[in-house]
Amino acid sequence: MSEDNDTNDQPVRRRGRPRQDIGAAALNEERPFVSSLARGLSILRAFRADDKVLGTQALAERTGLHKTTVSRLLGTLTKLGYLRYMPEYGKYAVSNQVLTLGYAAIGRFGFGELVRSHMDQMAAEGDCVVALSVRDGLDMMFVELVRRPTAVALNLNVGSRIPLAESAPGRAYLFAVGEDERTEAFRQLSDLHRSAWEKEKRPALEAALSRMAGNGYSDSFGEWVPGHNAIGVVLRAPMTGDIYTLSVGGNARNLPPEKLKLVHLPMLMRAAQEISALSAGNF
Repeated sequence: MSEDNDTNDQPVRRRGRPRQDIGAAALNEERPFVSSLARGLSILRAFRADDKVLGTQALAERTGLHKTTVSRLLGTLTKLGYLRYMPEYGKYAVSNQVLTLGYAAIGRFGFGELVRSHMDQMAAEGDCVVALSVRDGLDMMFVELVRRPTAVALNLNVGSRIPLAESAPGRAYLFAVGEDERTEAFRQLSDLHRSAWEKEKRPALEAALSRMAGNGYSDSFGEWVPGHNAIGVVLRAPMTGDIYTLSVGGNARNLPPEKLKLVHLPMLMRAAQEISALSAGNF
């Protein structure tokens, strides 16, 4: 066969659309924003830890969506199993199917198991609440919690939300994020707190972030709730780098700042070091 007819070095033509790198495509900021998906997720996020059931009207008010849109989304989420319709109330409840999303994130590489072991050790030291948290808008939400029966200073449970700016978990999170996300969070906090933001909220938050830069941990001593003290550190998921916070808090009479720093801070720091050392190579 002559050299002119040799096609070994020619690109092979395939029918149909060319394959795309799905991973690269997902990072492409020019990809269209799917509003219907965002609205559906806003419905799920509207449910809070103390909500047994919610109706269309309440969800429309919390999400800012039209009732007709909410009704359609409720039907879809119910068919997918993420919500359950409760006919005796005429309202909806979150299904345990939603838990599969959270446990898929926390369970990888033994992350959840290791965190839980550290939480149990810290809670054994006395009257305290030990919490693993993630950001949810302008709040931090507890996704894991260990509490001794005598540490009931506040009604805190898995799913409870605490404020981003005033709490130790929130301050640890804001310290860990990039400048762009922190700036946007500050803008949203300004809208939330209005005149109190520049007058008191922002100076207190910036002072707390400055302390964390020097100390390596966040603190909130009576600033979120009078009589409640807490400290926190940043945890990063081994594979994704997702930011969690691990905190210890409780009644200030049982947990003065000195005790938190002497007893619980070394355990928090050790937890952060061990979790950061987890290998993400086994997937």
